[in-house]
Order: sequence, then structure tokens, then C-alpha cells
Amino acid sequence: MTKRQICIQVDEDIAKEMEDIRFKTGIPVSRQIELKLKGFKIVEDEERTFGDLFDNPKKLSKVRKRWDEAFGEKNAIEILHRDKK
Repeated sequence: MTKRQICIQVDEDIAKEMEDIRFKTGIPVSRQIELKLKGFKIVEDEERTFGDLFDNPKKLSKVRKRWDEAFGEKNAIEILHRDKK
């Protein structure tokens, strides 16, 4: 798949929000735009849900078991594409 470079204009508020996200996460604005166009949303993990999982192997294995029960062998990308159809 070929990529094309394009130029867009965004509202000043959106640009400020994206710059804040870039500062907090290191994700470049161009990548943020690409993710939004693909349907992803960047959110803050206020409850440290995912960070806690890496520190707690028992909790992580429970989440993995629930994932396998719900989705089987599918990964997150396959599930997202299935939901868009």
C-alpha cells in the first residue's frame, strides 16, 4: 500500500489538544491524525489499569483468560475490522 503526503488544517483547539498529547506521550501529531483516521482514540489511563497489569502477573493472566474466552485466537486488529463490517 502506497502512502501519500497531504496537508490539512485543523481547528486551533484540536491542534492544542494534539500538542498536549504529543508532550505527554511522545506520539507525533501526524501519527495521532493517522490513528484517528483509522478509528482509534487516544485516552489517558487514569486508573492505571494497564500499568497495574504489568506489575501483577496473576491479574494479567486473568485478563488474558477472559480475552481468550471472549475472542479466542483473534487479535485486537482482527476484532476491530470485524466490528466495522
